[in-house]
Amino acid sequence: MDEKVSLSADAPAPPRRRGRPPTLDRARIIATGIEMTLPAVTFAGLAKQLGVTQAALYKHVDGLGELRTLIAEQIFLDWSIPDPHPTLPIHEYLLDFALSIRLLAHHHPGITPFLTRRTDTTATMVAKIGAHHHRVAAVYDLDPATARTLLSGIAFAAVALADTVYASYGWEKRPSSARADLPDDDIETDLRWTVKALVVGSLHVAGLDVDPGPRWRRT
Repeated sequence: MDEKVSLSADAPAPPRRRGRPPTLDRARIIATGIEMTLPAVTFAGLAKQLGVTQAALYKHVDGLGELRTLIAEQIFLDWSIPDPHPTLPIHEYLLDFALSIRLLAHHHPGITPFLTRRTDTTATMVAKIGAHHHRVAAVYDLDPATARTLLSGIAFAAVALADTVYASYGWEKRPSSARADLPDDDIETDLRWTVKALVVGSLHVAGLDVDPGPRWRRT
């Protein structure tokens, strides 16, 4: 068909949708980006998912870098960090904390750089981390520096382990693995034992030797 004919005023107009379209705001943009997962987010893909133009997205975010940062920040803020309790031994709490990070990384591919690179961590994320450090220090009667060293070191190692395991899935499986349950295989078993060793070793280095008991020993 001639281009002039196809664009003429006589061409039928597309049918109008009834009702108001959903409001486009940052909250909706971020929620859709979370569902897409960080590695899959592009401006074109997100605009298509939302049913808007890329120009409409630029009215709310400056670019892909800011978009991914906003998505990562919301993922982190939505994460429920395990709450420490005096009746729970510190080694058990640190294990729960590390495995919670492992789940966070599994369910939200692409989040790990935002958990390890200080240049990618937002002020809001830093505030949540600091509040958690103070809470753990108060519950387990630790000085703030010790709590910060323990939690930061364990978090960094847990993120690295989670990223390594995720990489083992293979590129073709990664998008579908974002909301999947953890696989019940040798890798997960080995990861859990590795995290236990990490916790005991971290406590020892911090001068907080604990005896976790036979349940923590691998025979």
